[in-house]
Amino acid sequence: MNTLFPLRLTICALGAAALTAGTSQAEIVAAADVGYAPFAMVAPDGTFEGIDIDIAKALSEELGEEIRVIDQPWSATIPGLMAGKFDMILAPATITEERAQSILFAEGYGDATFGLLLNAGNDDVTSLEDLRGTTVATNKGNLFDRWISGQAEQYDITVARFDKHSDSAQAVATGQADAALMYSASAGQLSKEQPIFKPSSFYVDEQQYFGYAFNKDDAELRNRVDAALECLKIKGEIAAIFEKWTGITAIENSITGTPVAGYGPEGLTGHDATKHETTCK
Repeated sequence: MNTLFPLRLTICALGAAALTAGTSQAEIVAAADVGYAPFAMVAPDGTFEGIDIDIAKALSEELGEEIRVIDQPWSATIPGLMAGKFDMILAPATITEERAQSILFAEGYGDATFGLLLNAGNDDVTSLEDLRGTTVATNKGNLFDRWISGQAEQYDITVARFDKHSDSAQAVATGQADAALMYSASAGQLSKEQPIFKPSSFYVDEQQYFGYAFNKDDAELRNRVDAALECLKIKGEIAAIFEKWTGITAIENSITGTPVAGYGPEGLTGHDATKHETTCK
């Protein structure tokens, strides 16, 4: 699908993204895991919508450049970025030092608290002990996969791995899995939109953030997007977008409204401490 939005944001299906990626382009090609509610979803008219799509529109206006969003399974995003198939990952990638060794992050734009999506007819999960002997779905190779895999042996958990977030949720809906591990915002939004689901009381907060990712060799683009993100934070736009899609009001000093010094996450590989003036439109 190809749709040209105001603010020069183009939404399209998987395909032609590699034609401009990595060149001196008039557009930025951004990969999103479409179906990962509430970050990137397919709207009734066939276009894309969600937190990251709204942020991309705002970034496009701030940068004065077109952003073309393509759909990629999460498991293919980091390998695809490193191979130069697109310019950035427009998805809530949890920021870790391990990942920062191979890709560049812009500063975080959201808190990486995660929990479980459950079938509404099943019992609540309040602790890991409640997961003993169950099957938990997750995206292949992401933070949730690594975390639940670390608990699997102790609690006799079977981990069902899927390429896309939407497939993890579908596994819960069909009874293929007892729960799906995901960001708390995702579990809440899916439960709000689809009564078959409910979020668990159990959640994990490891004091981490998620952010957009770039090729290790493209600090120039990372820095420009990072500066634009700072503008959106200062103007309250990111917090407003999160509230629109989740109903949650950002707490004081949340990362959604707090610019980070320099470019990228402080204290991690790839952070550029260069001071810069924030000039916003």
